[in-house]
Amino acid sequence: MINRLQTYLRQCAAQLYTAIPLPPFTIFVHPTESFIHNNYAIPDKPLSGDLAQTLSLLCEVFTGQDRTPRFEYIEQFAPDLASALEVAGFVLEMRSLLMVCTPDTFRLAPAVDGVTITPLAPDAPLSDIRALMMVQREGFSTKKSAPISDEEAATFRAWLGDTRFFLARYNGLPVSAGSLTPPIDGVAEVAGITTLAPYRRRGIGTAITAAATQTAFEQGVEIAMLTAGDEQAGRVYERVGFQAIGSGLAYVYPSVPTQNVSNA
Repeated sequence: MINRLQTYLRQCAAQLYTAIPLPPFTIFVHPTESFIHNNYAIPDKPLSGDLAQTLSLLCEVFTGQDRTPRFEYIEQFAPDLASALEVAGFVLEMRSLLMVCTPDTFRLAPAVDGVTITPLAPDAPLSDIRALMMVQREGFSTKKSAPISDEEAATFRAWLGDTRFFLARYNGLPVSAGSLTPPIDGVAEVAGITTLAPYRRRGIGTAITAAATQTAFEQGVEIAMLTAGDEQAGRVYERVGFQAIGSGLAYVYPSVPTQNVSNA
């Protein structure tokens, strides 16, 4: 299961980002966005031994791309990598719960009064794309989002590809968002679930998670996966049938302040 999920994460990243092989790692770089959570490296295989020289070169590649050196991977896939990263100066940005759901464990979420959830297709109106981007930016940050231009929204829409996004509105106001990455070999990831702070703990995050997961199974997915920022967030996902099976790790080189983006 762990190997299957890590392979999926690598294959999915290759569809969304520019892949730069640097064995035993692959670096994935967003073509236009320098935001640290859109740029990261993944181990190609379980690792051991001295990685200092390779990690030093990896940092040079990241900085040459004007990106912050960063890793995202499943801890159980490469259990010795964390210590090598820490020796090289990387710091733990986030430890998350790795969770999976199958058609047998999936449960629909209760309806939330006043909430409508809209799946966004690649040709979605720019107004919906702007609303989605606003919710994601403010949901994962304590700062107010700057206005999003039509040009930014159009660029984002063109980048979507086969990724499905979901936008939840409460009484017409955009308040929550999430995504479903393209299925590969029976696996897909529910990702980027976030709700604006004033609207949390109302069941909206659960509802949008259920909508994305149900869509995955309608597409023939056998395993839907996600990472929850902490046990509290994990309980949100347990309500629709997700179960914890491991840990996701994010390590960043401390040239910029680290960010914990977990919320539900």
